Amino acid sequence: MVNKVVRLLVMSDFVINFAFGLLAPIFAVFILKNIAGSTLQVIGLAATFYWVARVFSTVPLSKLMDRTDGEKDEFWFIIIGSFLMASVPLFYLLVRTPLHLYIVQFLYGIAGSMAVPAWRILFVDHIDRSRMGYEWSLEDIAIGCSTAISAYLGSILAEKFGFQVVLILLAMLGYIGSALLIPIYREAKSLAQIKRENQLDKLLLKRQAMANQEKIKE
Repeated sequence: MVNKVVRLLVMSDFVINFAFGLLAPIFAVFILKNIAGSTLQVIGLAATFYWVARVFSTVPLSKLMDRTDGEKDEFWFIIIGSFLMASVPLFYLLVRTPLHLYIVQFLYGIAGSMAVPAWRILFVDHIDRSRMGYEWSLEDIAIGCSTAISAYLGSILAEKFGFQVVLILLAMLGYIGSALLIPIYREAKSLAQIKRENQLDKLLLKRQAMANQEKIKE
């Protein structure tokens, strides 16, 4: 059996990736059809603004998580970031100009910088060391299945019901996926509690192992 925190993290990631997978294959078409003055250049800049926000905000936000109290800060980062990400599709409905789109994309990038590192830290902290490969594979399978299913489904829904329905459905699923994370609050430990249970060295070893794996990938 997979422990509660890992299970909730994987379930949440499945739902959120499924939600955003609905939009992935039709996002460019949505921009061209719904935002005045849109071109292929606007689509490219929209992606650029997202990644600029991710690149410049990930490191400072991650350092802030490292400096604060135990796992409680990661919990709040992942909750705020996930709910903010889930709201992005509703912001798309309000976009009227390319500038509006760039602002939303920048906000989306910051939300990702909050949620993604916090997710990884909580996952690594609570992963079972004897089953690390298995539990990481569950995450990979969840992402693969959710994206594969939703990519095709999103195009069908947009064709039959329009972009507005897809965006509202996406936001609803995003909020559901984010809400799945709320029970983790009881499992997230303060730094004092981690030290009291003599778990600090174990958590640091897990995080170091994750860092080493990321270096190997690079």
